[in-house]
Amino acid sequence: MKLWQQSGFTVLMVTHDVEEALFLADRVVVFFPRPAQVVAEVDVKLPYPRHRGQSEFVQLRQKLLSHLGLPDSL
Repeated sequence: MKLWQQSGFTVLMVTHDVEEALFLADRVVVFFPRPAQVVAEVDVKLPYPRHRGQSEFVQLRQKLLSHLGLPDSL
């Protein structure tokens, strides 16, 4: 994170962890598997550092989980 913030280069990261995506990304793209199709693109406009308890973080987490068809209790 520090290296990215200092240099400003573009990073494409693949993860299956919704919280990791929210902690690190400016934008999250959700795919359906086989064949891969974009389900949603969510802009993450939260300041750094981010915290799980932030209401905006919680709302974005719920939004991403709903796009994945998962309950929020994960």
